[in-house]
Amino acid sequence: ALGYHCLEAEGFEADDILGTLADAAVESGDTCVIATGDRDSLQLVSDTVTVLLAATKMGRPEVTVCDKAYIKEKYGVTPPQMIEIKALQGDASDNIPGVPGVGEKTAQDLIQRFHDIDKIYAGLDSIDVKPGVRKKLEAGKDSAFLSRELGTICLTAPVSRNLADYIPAPRQDDKAAALLRDLEFFKMLEKYGL
Repeated sequence: ALGYHCLEAEGFEADDILGTLADAAVESGDTCVIATGDRDSLQLVSDTVTVLLAATKMGRPEVTVCDKAYIKEKYGVTPPQMIEIKALQGDASDNIPGVPGVGEKTAQDLIQRFHDIDKIYAGLDSIDVKPGVRKKLEAGKDSAFLSRELGTICLTAPVSRNLADYIPAPRQDDKAAALLRDLEFFKMLEKYGL
């Protein structure tokens, strides 16, 4: 009723749709801003894709602008390498196991030094890591590769890649006002001048 499109694709997560649309924007040379509270989207950051990461700190809303420079400064890696970090450390909120016993600092250090899990596992016998970390990596190899697959946002969800299809339609004031009244969203009625 407010003119915005709702988009879904069976069997695909919202991240996959965001990734597909971000990729379409990159392909068409447009800039893209993703507003989210989910750090998974950081892997999509590029020269033309920025993530506005919403969070709450001490009860107050806070937005962090995440571009390539921010990711390099904060994590010491490139945006695509965020997937590699997740492959090692996992993410309980997304049911991504990672390598048991490998935390955020170790995962970041390994990816900063070796760039991806392929290089880590190709040289596992010779890379400079503590024996305990090597043992964890050996035991968690299958989990690391599965975690990378699970943590990678799909860029080919079956939705239109024509960004013009998502231009907001004209607002239907009567319909929107009735819906907001029914839902008792009275502040929103004021906000939208309905």
